[in-house]
Amino acid sequence: GFHLYNKLPSVVPESCLLIFVGLIMGGIIYGLNDRSPPVMDSDIFFLYLLPPIVLDAGYFMPSRPFFENIGTILLYAVVGTIWNVFGIGFSLYGICQVKAFRLQDVSLMHNLLFGSLIAAVDPVAVLAVFEEIHVNEKLHILVFGESLLNDAVTVVLYKLFRSFCEMPTIKSVDVFAGVGKFFVVGLGGVLVGLSFGFTAAFTTRFTKDIRVIEPLFVFLYSYLSYLTAEMFHLSGIVAIISCAMGMKRYVEANISLKSHTTVKYFMKMWSSVSDTLIFIFLGVSTIGENHEWNWPYICFTVIFCLIWRALG
Repeated sequence: GFHLYNKLPSVVPESCLLIFVGLIMGGIIYGLNDRSPPVMDSDIFFLYLLPPIVLDAGYFMPSRPFFENIGTILLYAVVGTIWNVFGIGFSLYGICQVKAFRLQDVSLMHNLLFGSLIAAVDPVAVLAVFEEIHVNEKLHILVFGESLLNDAVTVVLYKLFRSFCEMPTIKSVDVFAGVGKFFVVGLGGVLVGLSFGFTAAFTTRFTKDIRVIEPLFVFLYSYLSYLTAEMFHLSGIVAIISCAMGMKRYVEANISLKSHTTVKYFMKMWSSVSDTLIFIFLGVSTIGENHEWNWPYICFTVIFCLIWRALG
């Protein structure tokens, strides 16, 4: 019923509706069992739910406009996201120093870790409005491309800050190593993704007599690029984006029209299911007794998000 009203998706994002559904489901589970509902394991998210979403976005990314504006997209995705993370993290750390809020035990690294989680923006509602008013292609690709790459940046920063949180003491050499790791992880992900994308293009040249396995190759190589990058502690998101864009350019020329149709609709369906599960579980996990609510911290988080995103 949500999509039957054309104006509703532009006012209320589908993600908000799914979170609300999750809240209702979590409340029902909590009311029946009198205990906190189950939460999503991080391994399930990173290994099974995230790859289809990124693959769908990367595969259907308009390649030429993306590379024509790659400099601006990287500026917003990398520099802008880092600006948001450190701005929000340091601001919240300053709030934690106020004794009245009783947050002195929250360290700077934990605030930066939290900042990396909330720095990225979900532009689904914005892109829906763009499509409705037929905004120019350059603005659309800037928002879409930035939203795709900033997810990779935030995941890398999250893992980096999490490793810092586990260290008893952080030395200057650790900071420089972290900066170097940031670039190695990104560039390494690109190389891994392109290698699997070109391998898929080469393999599909010999599938004229066995068209039925062509869609399998597309999904297999893209998922292998993600797993390989993660296995070597590189960016799996960047890898699968690079692989998807490489396959889009070269694999489509080798596979049949039926295989292309199968890939297109299965990829869209797989991504939609993963997206739905993520937001529903986000709502479900909100209900329970395993949360510590601090309203000043929550309110200042919202304020700082608005301020630093506007400044960035």
